[in-house]
Amino acid sequence: MSYILPTLLALTMHLCIVLAFFVSPFSELKQSREMPRHIQAQMFDLKTLTSATEKKPLKAEDKKLDKEKKPAPKKEEPEQEPEKKAEKKEQEKPKPEVDEAQLAREKQKKERAEQRKLEKEKLEKDLAEKKLKAEKQREIESKRKLAAQEKAKEEALKKEELRKEKEKQKKERELAAKKKAAKEKKEREKALAKKKQQEKKRREEEKRRIKALQKQIAEEEQFAADQIAKEMASGVDVYIKRILNSNFRIPSTARNGIKALVRIKLLRTGRIVGVELIESSGNAAFDRAAEQAVWRSESFPKVADIANASPQYFNRELRSFVITFKPEELRW
Repeated sequence: MSYILPTLLALTMHLCIVLAFFVSPFSELKQSREMPRHIQAQMFDLKTLTSATEKKPLKAEDKKLDKEKKPAPKKEEPEQEPEKKAEKKEQEKPKPEVDEAQLAREKQKKERAEQRKLEKEKLEKDLAEKKLKAEKQREIESKRKLAAQEKAKEEALKKEELRKEKEKQKKERELAAKKKAAKEKKEREKALAKKKQQEKKRREEEKRRIKALQKQIAEEEQFAADQIAKEMASGVDVYIKRILNSNFRIPSTARNGIKALVRIKLLRTGRIVGVELIESSGNAAFDRAAEQAVWRSESFPKVADIANASPQYFNRELRSFVITFKPEELRW
Protein backbone atom coordinates (compact mmCIF):
# COMPACT_ATOMS: atom_id res chain seq x y z
CA MET A 1 0.00 0.00 0.00
CA SER A 2 2.94 2.37 0.56
CA TYR A 3 3.76 2.50 -3.22
CA ILE A 4 0.29 3.36 -4.51
CA LEU A 5 0.38 7.11 -3.79
CA PRO A 6 3.85 7.77 -5.39
CA THR A 7 2.81 5.73 -8.45
CA LEU A 8 -0.41 7.75 -8.86
CA LEU A 9 1.49 11.04 -8.55
CA ALA A 10 4.03 9.95 -11.20
CA LEU A 11 1.26 8.92 -13.60
CA THR A 12 -0.53 12.26 -13.07
CA MET A 13 2.66 14.24 -13.79
CA HIS A 14 3.33 12.31 -17.02
CA LEU A 15 -0.27 12.81 -18.16
CA CYS A 16 0.05 16.60 -17.63
CA ILE A 17 3.27 16.66 -19.71
CA VAL A 18 1.60 14.77 -22.59
CA LEU A 19 -1.41 17.11 -22.53
CA ALA A 20 0.94 20.10 -22.60
CA PHE A 21 2.54 18.74 -25.82
CA PHE A 22 -0.89 18.38 -27.40
CA VAL A 23 -2.14 21.82 -26.37
CA SER A 24 1.06 23.73 -27.35
CA PRO A 25 0.83 23.17 -31.19
CA PHE A 26 -2.80 24.27 -31.27
CA SER A 27 -2.04 27.42 -29.28
CA GLU A 28 0.80 28.26 -31.73
CA LEU A 29 -1.52 27.53 -34.65
CA LYS A 30 -4.08 29.92 -33.23
CA GLN A 31 -1.45 32.62 -32.78
CA SER A 32 -0.20 32.15 -36.37
CA ARG A 33 -3.74 32.54 -37.66
CA GLU A 34 -4.21 35.85 -35.90
CA MET A 35 -3.63 38.93 -38.09
CA PRO A 36 -1.01 41.50 -37.09
CA ARG A 37 -2.41 44.31 -35.01
CA HIS A 38 -1.15 47.15 -37.32
CA ILE A 39 -3.11 45.81 -40.37
CA GLN A 40 -6.68 46.99 -40.72
CA ALA A 41 -8.96 45.23 -43.18
CA GLN A 42 -12.36 46.15 -44.54
CA MET A 43 -14.71 43.75 -46.29
CA PHE A 44 -16.76 44.67 -49.38
CA ASP A 45 -19.49 42.90 -51.22
CA LEU A 46 -18.05 42.31 -54.72
CA LYS A 47 -21.43 42.20 -56.41
CA THR A 48 -22.52 45.51 -54.86
CA LEU A 49 -19.16 47.12 -55.61
CA THR A 50 -19.20 45.90 -59.22
CA SER A 51 -22.73 47.10 -59.84
CA ALA A 52 -21.91 50.47 -58.24
CA THR A 53 -18.78 50.97 -60.34
CA GLU A 54 -20.57 49.94 -63.49
CA LYS A 55 -23.40 52.41 -62.90
CA LYS A 56 -21.25 55.45 -62.01
CA PRO A 57 -19.52 56.07 -65.48
CA LEU A 58 -22.78 55.68 -67.22
CA LYS A 59 -24.11 58.78 -65.53
CA ALA A 60 -21.34 61.19 -66.64
CA GLU A 61 -19.89 59.67 -69.78
CA ASP A 62 -22.83 57.65 -70.94
CA LYS A 63 -23.72 60.09 -73.69
CA LYS A 64 -20.16 60.60 -74.79
CA LEU A 65 -19.47 56.92 -74.98
CA ASP A 66 -22.67 56.38 -76.90
CA LYS A 67 -21.68 58.97 -79.43
CA GLU A 68 -18.24 57.44 -79.81
CA LYS A 69 -19.67 54.02 -80.14
CA LYS A 70 -22.13 55.03 -82.77
CA PRO A 71 -20.80 53.87 -86.14
CA ALA A 72 -20.32 56.30 -88.92
CA PRO A 73 -22.79 56.17 -91.75
CA LYS A 74 -21.95 53.28 -93.94
CA LYS A 75 -20.94 53.91 -97.46
CA GLU A 76 -22.39 51.90 -100.08
CA GLU A 77 -20.13 49.07 -100.88
CA PRO A 78 -20.39 46.51 -103.46
CA GLU A 79 -22.13 43.42 -102.49
CA GLN A 80 -19.87 40.83 -101.03
CA GLU A 81 -20.23 37.21 -100.38
CA PRO A 82 -22.28 36.10 -97.43
CA GLU A 83 -19.29 34.62 -95.64
CA LYS A 84 -17.27 37.79 -95.97
CA LYS A 85 -20.24 39.81 -94.86
CA ALA A 86 -20.65 37.71 -91.73
CA GLU A 87 -16.94 37.93 -90.94
CA LYS A 88 -16.99 41.66 -91.45
CA LYS A 89 -20.02 42.02 -89.24
CA GLU A 90 -18.30 39.98 -86.58
CA GLN A 91 -15.24 42.21 -86.77
CA GLU A 92 -17.34 45.33 -86.68
CA LYS A 93 -19.08 44.27 -83.44
CA PRO A 94 -18.09 46.55 -80.53
CA LYS A 95 -15.69 44.99 -78.02
CA PRO A 96 -16.81 45.12 -74.36
CA GLU A 97 -14.95 47.57 -72.20
CA VAL A 98 -12.64 46.11 -69.51
CA ASP A 99 -13.24 47.34 -65.89
CA GLU A 100 -9.76 47.94 -64.50
CA ALA A 101 -10.99 48.28 -60.90
CA GLN A 102 -12.69 44.93 -61.06
CA LEU A 103 -9.56 43.38 -62.58
CA ALA A 104 -7.49 44.89 -59.79
CA ARG A 105 -9.89 43.52 -57.22
CA GLU A 106 -9.85 40.10 -58.80
CA LYS A 107 -6.06 40.21 -58.99
CA GLN A 108 -5.91 41.27 -55.32
CA LYS A 109 -8.40 38.54 -54.50
CA LYS A 110 -6.25 35.97 -56.33
CA GLU A 111 -3.13 37.21 -54.56
CA ARG A 112 -4.88 37.00 -51.22
CA ALA A 113 -6.16 33.53 -52.03
CA GLU A 114 -2.66 32.54 -53.08
CA GLN A 115 -1.25 34.06 -49.92
CA ARG A 116 -3.86 32.26 -47.80
CA LYS A 117 -3.03 29.06 -49.63
CA LEU A 118 0.69 29.54 -48.95
CA GLU A 119 -0.04 30.41 -45.34
CA LYS A 120 -2.30 27.37 -45.05
CA GLU A 121 0.38 25.13 -46.60
CA LYS A 122 2.98 26.62 -44.28
CA LEU A 123 0.63 26.22 -41.34
CA GLU A 124 -0.11 22.62 -42.28
CA LYS A 125 3.62 22.00 -42.71
CA ASP A 126 4.36 23.57 -39.32
CA LEU A 127 1.50 21.64 -37.78
CA ALA A 128 2.75 18.38 -39.33
CA GLU A 129 6.28 19.11 -38.09
CA LYS A 130 4.98 19.95 -34.62
CA LYS A 131 2.76 16.87 -34.67
CA LEU A 132 5.73 14.73 -35.71
CA LYS A 133 7.83 16.38 -33.06
CA ALA A 134 5.07 15.83 -30.49
CA GLU A 135 4.75 12.19 -31.55
CA LYS A 136 8.50 11.72 -31.23
CA GLN A 137 8.39 13.48 -27.87
CA ARG A 138 5.46 11.29 -26.81
CA GLU A 139 7.35 8.23 -27.97
CA ILE A 140 10.42 9.34 -26.03
CA GLU A 141 8.23 10.16 -23.04
CA SER A 142 6.44 6.83 -23.37
CA LYS A 143 9.76 4.99 -23.47
CA ARG A 144 11.02 7.02 -20.54
CA LYS A 145 7.75 6.41 -18.69
CA LEU A 146 7.94 2.70 -19.50
CA ALA A 147 11.55 2.60 -18.31
CA ALA A 148 10.54 4.50 -15.16
CA GLN A 149 7.67 2.08 -14.61
CA GLU A 150 9.98 -0.89 -15.10
CA LYS A 151 12.48 0.66 -12.73
CA ALA A 152 9.75 1.47 -10.22
CA LYS A 153 8.43 -2.08 -10.62
CA GLU A 154 11.90 -3.54 -10.02
CA GLU A 155 12.39 -1.28 -7.01
CA ALA A 156 8.95 -2.23 -5.73
CA LEU A 157 9.79 -5.91 -6.18
CA LYS A 158 13.10 -5.42 -4.38
CA LYS A 159 11.37 -3.53 -1.59
CA GLU A 160 8.67 -6.19 -1.39
CA GLU A 161 11.30 -8.93 -1.25
CA LEU A 162 13.19 -6.97 1.39
CA ARG A 163 9.95 -6.45 3.33
CA LYS A 164 9.09 -10.13 3.08
CA GLU A 165 12.60 -11.06 4.19
CA LYS A 166 12.37 -8.68 7.15
CA GLU A 167 8.92 -9.98 7.97
CA LYS A 168 10.20 -13.55 7.73
CA GLN A 169 13.12 -12.73 10.02
CA LYS A 170 10.73 -10.97 12.39
CA LYS A 171 8.41 -13.99 12.44
CA GLU A 172 11.39 -16.29 13.00
CA ARG A 173 12.56 -14.08 15.89
CA GLU A 174 9.05 -13.98 17.31
CA LEU A 175 8.71 -17.77 16.93
CA ALA A 176 12.11 -18.29 18.56
CA ALA A 177 11.14 -15.89 21.35
CA LYS A 178 7.81 -17.72 21.80
CA LYS A 179 9.56 -21.08 21.89
CA LYS A 180 12.09 -19.74 24.37
CA ALA A 181 9.34 -18.20 26.49
CA ALA A 182 7.32 -21.45 26.31
CA LYS A 183 10.40 -23.46 27.29
CA GLU A 184 11.19 -21.11 30.16
CA LYS A 185 7.53 -21.16 31.24
CA LYS A 186 7.51 -24.96 31.08
CA GLU A 187 10.72 -25.10 33.12
CA ARG A 188 9.28 -22.63 35.63
CA GLU A 189 6.05 -24.61 35.82
CA LYS A 190 8.02 -27.82 36.19
CA ALA A 191 10.18 -26.28 38.92
CA LEU A 192 7.10 -24.82 40.58
CA ALA A 193 5.30 -28.17 40.37
CA LYS A 194 8.33 -29.88 41.79
CA LYS A 195 8.54 -27.30 44.54
CA LYS A 196 4.81 -27.68 45.23
CA GLN A 197 5.20 -31.46 45.26
CA GLN A 198 8.08 -31.18 47.66
CA GLU A 199 6.14 -28.70 49.76
CA LYS A 200 3.09 -30.95 49.68
CA LYS A 201 5.21 -33.94 50.60
CA ARG A 202 6.84 -31.93 53.38
CA ARG A 203 3.44 -30.80 54.67
CA GLU A 204 2.09 -34.35 54.47
CA GLU A 205 5.12 -35.63 56.30
CA GLU A 206 4.70 -32.81 58.82
CA LYS A 207 1.01 -33.67 59.17
CA ARG A 208 1.83 -37.36 59.58
CA ARG A 209 4.48 -36.51 62.10
CA ILE A 210 2.15 -34.15 63.94
CA LYS A 211 -0.68 -36.67 63.68
CA ALA A 212 1.58 -39.45 64.92
CA LEU A 213 2.76 -37.18 67.71
CA GLN A 214 -0.83 -36.21 68.53
CA LYS A 215 -1.85 -39.84 68.38
CA GLN A 216 1.04 -40.75 70.60
CA ILE A 217 0.14 -37.96 72.99
CA ALA A 218 -3.55 -38.93 72.81
CA GLU A 219 -2.67 -42.56 73.39
CA GLU A 220 -0.45 -41.59 76.27
CA GLU A 221 -3.16 -39.33 77.63
CA GLN A 222 -5.78 -41.99 77.03
CA PHE A 223 -3.60 -44.58 78.66
CA ALA A 224 -3.12 -42.30 81.63
CA ALA A 225 -6.86 -41.52 81.70
CA ASP A 226 -7.69 -45.21 81.39
CA GLN A 227 -5.40 -45.97 84.25
CA ILE A 228 -7.04 -43.30 86.32
CA ALA A 229 -10.50 -44.47 85.22
CA LYS A 230 -9.60 -48.08 85.99
CA GLU A 231 -8.42 -47.06 89.40
CA MET A 232 -11.61 -45.06 89.89
CA ALA A 233 -13.74 -47.90 88.45
CA SER A 234 -12.05 -50.60 90.52
CA GLY A 235 -15.01 -50.63 92.92
CA VAL A 236 -17.74 -49.28 90.62
CA ASP A 237 -19.39 -52.67 90.21
CA VAL A 238 -19.78 -53.02 93.97
CA TYR A 239 -20.96 -49.38 94.06
CA ILE A 240 -23.67 -49.96 91.41
CA LYS A 241 -24.71 -53.30 92.93
CA ARG A 242 -25.13 -51.69 96.34
CA ILE A 243 -27.37 -48.90 94.91
CA LEU A 244 -29.48 -51.39 92.88
CA ASN A 245 -29.76 -53.78 95.83
CA SER A 246 -31.02 -50.96 98.01
CA ASN A 247 -33.81 -50.25 95.48
CA PHE A 248 -34.66 -53.89 94.60
CA ARG A 249 -37.98 -55.19 96.05
CA ILE A 250 -37.96 -58.97 95.69
CA PRO A 251 -41.51 -60.24 95.12
CA SER A 252 -42.85 -63.07 97.29
CA THR A 253 -43.26 -65.30 94.29
CA ALA A 254 -39.52 -65.28 93.58
CA ARG A 255 -37.65 -68.52 94.20
CA ASN A 256 -33.97 -69.20 94.42
CA GLY A 257 -32.39 -70.28 91.15
CA ILE A 258 -34.23 -67.85 88.92
CA LYS A 259 -32.47 -64.88 87.27
CA ALA A 260 -33.20 -61.90 85.02
CA LEU A 261 -30.66 -60.13 82.78
CA VAL A 262 -31.23 -56.38 82.35
CA ARG A 263 -29.27 -53.95 80.09
CA ILE A 264 -28.74 -50.50 81.59
CA LYS A 265 -27.86 -47.38 79.48
CA LEU A 266 -26.23 -44.35 81.09
CA LEU A 267 -25.25 -40.81 80.17
CA ARG A 268 -21.84 -39.32 80.96
CA THR A 269 -23.50 -37.67 83.95
CA GLY A 270 -24.27 -41.15 85.30
CA ARG A 271 -28.02 -40.75 84.73
CA ILE A 272 -30.01 -43.84 83.70
CA VAL A 273 -31.66 -43.34 80.30
CA GLY A 274 -32.57 -46.88 79.31
CA VAL A 275 -33.54 -50.23 80.83
CA GLU A 276 -34.04 -53.35 78.69
CA LEU A 277 -34.90 -56.88 79.76
CA ILE A 278 -32.77 -59.08 77.60
CA GLU A 279 -33.39 -62.41 79.42
CA SER A 280 -36.52 -63.13 81.45
CA SER A 281 -36.47 -65.09 84.68
CA GLY A 282 -39.78 -66.73 83.91
CA ASN A 283 -41.41 -64.81 86.71
CA ALA A 284 -43.04 -61.65 85.46
CA ALA A 285 -43.21 -60.09 88.91
CA PHE A 286 -39.50 -60.70 89.42
CA ASP A 287 -38.67 -59.22 86.01
CA ARG A 288 -40.78 -56.16 86.70
CA ALA A 289 -39.19 -55.72 90.15
CA ALA A 290 -35.72 -55.81 88.54
CA GLU A 291 -36.62 -53.08 86.04
CA GLN A 292 -38.19 -50.95 88.75
CA ALA A 293 -35.08 -51.29 90.91
CA VAL A 294 -33.01 -49.77 88.07
CA TRP A 295 -35.39 -46.87 87.49
CA ARG A 296 -35.57 -46.16 91.23
CA SER A 297 -31.79 -45.76 91.31
CA GLU A 298 -32.03 -42.88 88.74
CA SER A 299 -28.26 -42.20 88.48
CA PHE A 300 -24.79 -43.23 89.59
CA PRO A 301 -22.75 -40.09 90.48
CA LYS A 302 -19.46 -41.95 90.63
CA VAL A 303 -19.88 -42.91 86.96
CA ALA A 304 -19.88 -39.18 86.06
CA ASP A 305 -16.44 -38.80 87.69
CA ILE A 306 -15.11 -41.77 85.71
CA ALA A 307 -16.56 -40.35 82.43
CA ASN A 308 -14.87 -37.02 83.09
CA ALA A 309 -11.58 -38.74 83.76
CA SER A 310 -11.74 -40.95 80.65
CA PRO A 311 -14.63 -40.60 78.16
CA GLN A 312 -13.20 -43.49 76.11
CA TYR A 313 -13.28 -45.79 79.11
CA PHE A 314 -16.83 -44.69 79.91
CA ASN A 315 -17.97 -45.33 76.32
CA ARG A 316 -16.25 -48.67 76.25
CA GLU A 317 -17.16 -50.00 79.72
CA LEU A 318 -19.97 -48.05 81.37
CA ARG A 319 -22.25 -46.44 78.78
CA SER A 320 -24.10 -49.70 78.35
CA PHE A 321 -23.70 -52.79 80.53
CA VAL A 322 -25.72 -55.88 81.59
CA ILE A 323 -26.49 -56.81 85.21
CA THR A 324 -27.97 -60.07 86.54
CA PHE A 325 -30.75 -60.00 89.10
CA LYS A 326 -31.13 -63.10 91.38
CA PRO A 327 -33.33 -63.44 94.39
CA GLU A 328 -30.45 -64.41 96.57
CA GLU A 329 -27.98 -61.84 95.30
CA LEU A 330 -27.12 -59.30 92.64
CA ARG A 331 -24.08 -59.91 90.45
CA TRP A 332 -22.66 -58.79 87.11
